[in-house]
Amino acid sequence: MKTVDLAREPRTLAELLTLAKRDSILIHSATGEDFLLEPADDFDREVAMLGQSERFLSFLRERSQESGGRPLADIRNKG
Repeated sequence: MKTVDLAREPRTLAELLTLAKRDSILIHSATGEDFLLEPADDFDREVAMLGQSERFLSFLRERSQESGGRPLADIRNKG
């Protein structure tokens, strides 16, 4: 992972994207915040899309309210 400190070494977005094609980049902003820049794969894009899907989030909320099932500890103990 390469680290870029924008306070000491200003870079354009195009330069940062070029660097990120080769390796993940930890970017220290001039205000002291840190950001990670790296290429997104199919899984990353799917996670981002599902996180913005109200239908999917509603499904997860409903599933979390369901009762029943068996505790994982019970399954492990019987295995």
